[in-house]
Amino acid sequence: MTLPPFALVRPTTLDDALRELSEDAVPYCGGTELLLAMRAGLHRPDALVDLKRVPELAGVRVDDGGLVIGATERHADLAAHPVIRERLPVFARMERHIGNARVRNQGSIGGNLCFAEPKSDVATVLMALEASVTLAGPAGRRVVAVEEFVAGPYYAEREPDELLVDVRIPLRDGLRGAYLKFQTMERPTAGVAVLADEAAGWYRLAVGAVGEVPLAWSFGSLGEIDADDIAARVDPTPDLSGSEEYKRHVTAVYVRRALAKLERVSP
Repeated sequence: MTLPPFALVRPTTLDDALRELSEDAVPYCGGTELLLAMRAGLHRPDALVDLKRVPELAGVRVDDGGLVIGATERHADLAAHPVIRERLPVFARMERHIGNARVRNQGSIGGNLCFAEPKSDVATVLMALEASVTLAGPAGRRVVAVEEFVAGPYYAEREPDELLVDVRIPLRDGLRGAYLKFQTMERPTAGVAVLADEAAGWYRLAVGAVGEVPLAWSFGSLGEIDADDIAARVDPTPDLSGSEEYKRHVTAVYVRRALAKLERVSP
């Protein structure tokens, strides 16, 4: 299907962008998911608010012990960014394998989270990292954990007049991380992120793609992570990529593989 008619608004400041937003005027950056939904007739906004010219939404920096990523940063750029490759290599590796070349070169990290695609690699890894997002709106700014922001399939905890400004990831000097996914089509059937900071006694695991939203857990040690127990905790959604039983099996297999891979990763 062709795109339905819409107006295109191109603000150059964050304040201007916020003034343009409404139920019928939605934010747009890469449009990898939004334009597909519009072509399918699932979404018919009157206007798209193009965010690519808003400098406050771009950039990568280290600030107050965390990595701050602007909402409009593209996946391909994040995969190659020297700061991310040095300080958070597990995130850079994940970004290198998102979707296909079109998605990586066009899609943005903010758009990925706001669309809340159940099979999102980004959301899974960010939940494991205990990341948060900054939202700006008429009432000011607020910070929401990614685990709370991605509230359901294709539903993010964002008001129509709010914009996702940036993603904030706590940095850990001794962090080791691994992310593996099983994929038979363009989107994964299961994705598993395992992270460890032994010096701080911090261990996290997240599983995505098997159900409606990624799930994440904290542990006291890597030895506490039981693959069969994790497979029992997930809530699989049967679809073309597999049955509930099959997805639990794949989850257990990939938790074991991610743990084994983590053992080979240096801090």
